[in-house]
Order: sequence, then structure tokens, then C-alpha cells
Amino acid sequence: MSAVLSLLLIALQVIALGLASFALLWVLYLAVMNLQRARDAGTLSPTARFLGTVLLYIGLVADFLVNVAPVSVLFLEPPREYLVTQRLTRHANTVGGWRKRLALWFAKNLLDPFDPSGQHVRIDVEHRPDRN
Repeated sequence: MSAVLSLLLIALQVIALGLASFALLWVLYLAVMNLQRARDAGTLSPTARFLGTVLLYIGLVADFLVNVAPVSVLFLEPPREYLVTQRLTRHANTVGGWRKRLALWFAKNLLDPFDPSGQHVRIDVEHRPDRN
């Protein structure tokens, strides 16, 4: 195998790993948001609460790791925050630019619709997209 083909295969594996890590983090997020709904409704059993707590901690570790590597590549910057939502919130509350648009896309399509509060990524009033 040539060196170029080997590098291409490595690059494809890295891309696949990044996409898989995003998918895993999103599934963990969906699970935790569903557990939060059950807790808020008073229907979360003690067993589900225990398993949900374990899942939450696994999700926090995954969130940190995804923020450090794939999200740093996606936003072309090293992390300043520990978690993806913190980074998205910072970018969503900037004046403009492609990072803001990307953060708002994640919020609108993958996070906010599934948060029981309806807004997972907190956006200050003066930075809302309808005001820019």
C-alpha cells in the first residue's frame, strides 16, 4: 500500500471516529433529557435514578472528550470551556460570524428541541438571531 493511501485511510478513520463520538454524545444527551422529563414528572424510579446518574457521569466524560478533540477541530480553536454546551453558548452570544451560525445550528436542530426547558444553549436577548 502506498503512503498516500495509508494516510487517506487514517484520515477516514479519524473522521469516522469524530462522527461516531458526536453521535454517541447526542444519544447520551437525549437519554439524560428524557430522564430529566421523567424526574420532573415524578415518574423516575429509584433504579432509573441510579442508572441515570451513572449515565450522566458517562455523558459528562464523553462531553469533555468530544469538546477537547472533535469540537476543537470543528470550531478551529482550542477549548476554553470544559463542555460542548458551554462552548456553543459562548459562540451563540457573540456578535456574528460562522462560529455563531454553527453554534446556533447545533442549538436549533440537536439540543434545544429536546431540552425540557426548550433552550439548552442560553442566548442573551441582545444576541438572539432575530435581532441581528
